[in-house]
Amino acid sequence: MKIKHLTLDCANLQEQKYFYTNKFAFDVVEESDESITLQMGDSKLTFLENRLKKSYYHFAVNIPFDSINKALHWLDKKVDIIETKDGKIQDFSNWKALAIYFLDPAGNVVEFIGRERIKSKSRTVFNEKDIINISEVGVPVFQVSEAFKIISQESSLQKFDCDASTFCASGDDEGLFIIVDKAEKTWFPTDEAAKAYPLKVLFENEKKTYTLRMESGMLGVEEEK
Repeated sequence: MKIKHLTLDCANLQEQKYFYTNKFAFDVVEESDESITLQMGDSKLTFLENRLKKSYYHFAVNIPFDSINKALHWLDKKVDIIETKDGKIQDFSNWKALAIYFLDPAGNVVEFIGRERIKSKSRTVFNEKDIINISEVGVPVFQVSEAFKIISQESSLQKFDCDASTFCASGDDEGLFIIVDKAEKTWFPTDEAAKAYPLKVLFENEKKTYTLRMESGMLGVEEEK
């Protein structure tokens, strides 16, 4: 599964713009008074300003697996790393992955993750150009099993790692929907409740393109014709 374009709300667009363009130097693809679209590897990330809600989300970007320590050195100069029981680098041995977490100004839980099964060579010095793509999007719902069924029936995405009652990662190493029970889960590794806010994800699976939407707490997936 390939996440092509992720669209999220934010309460303060200018804060997000400064953070991602000045601190991280991501290229701006498109900009208006109400939105900004950034290039993140092969994916695009759009922030839409909505001052009525302080929306926050979880998303991850893939980086080369052997760049994790270089990425930590780079990120440590820009943000406050969220430490876990493993320290500043979380070891997901069952996923063959290593991850680093931090918060952006909107409160989004952002993850840089290196996956051993993704073959990508690192460069001598890590920077924003080493980001491969957006690889995870958090999807908070009331019923995890029902949400997975909706996503799977519409797009043929399969289970990657699931505890059917509260958690289900659907997709593959290239792209995952992290479906969680919003009544039970927080966004790891924080104490922030996994709340549902408006989002849109344009993604590809098996050579077809789909859009996942979360609106007013309701999940929907449809194929793009």
